[in-house]
Amino acid sequence: MSLKLFRYLFHMIPVLWFLIRDVIFREHSREEHRFNYLFGKANAYDQAGLTDQSTRTYEEILGKDPHSIPVFMNLGGLYFRRRMFEKAVPHYETVVHINPKHYQGHYWLAVCYWKLRRYYAAINTLEEIIEYLPTFKDALNLMGDCYEKIGEGAKAEHYYLKAISADPDGRVIHRGILDRTIQEKKREQRVRH
Repeated sequence: MSLKLFRYLFHMIPVLWFLIRDVIFREHSREEHRFNYLFGKANAYDQAGLTDQSTRTYEEILGKDPHSIPVFMNLGGLYFRRRMFEKAVPHYETVVHINPKHYQGHYWLAVCYWKLRRYYAAINTLEEIIEYLPTFKDALNLMGDCYEKIGEGAKAEHYYLKAISADPDGRVIHRGILDRTIQEKKREQRVRH
């Protein structure tokens, strides 16, 4: 038995347990049980590294519910984790088309664009998030990264500072222009001494 198949079976144990529990103790429709089972099965395939089987299972769910945002998000994530950003983009675009205010869909679409070095597309997508969620620190930070990549340092610094101010606990990992400024100051101090 291959390692991937063994991993799949291991990840299916909780899926089967929840299916049995739901059938016995929960009053769901047969379709809801089927949806939850297929979703768990697709997840188990994904965790086992069986991308084709996972994709087919998600597509089976989409056959019944063609507007399932969780399925499109998971398909995008499946391709994103495998560094297949071009394949992830259409899934995140579908999420944004179904729900134009789905901030996670916009964010991961922007991250894919950033990974593909399509910085202007990422900026346009991030502007949509920031318009209705102006304190989303990860989007602000990514916007700073995009502006830095296209050589607009002042705008990059502006968004980095907004990300820092939106993050009172200091968890934002900023880099680029702010880090360079700190490094340059340290160099100047070393030269003086």
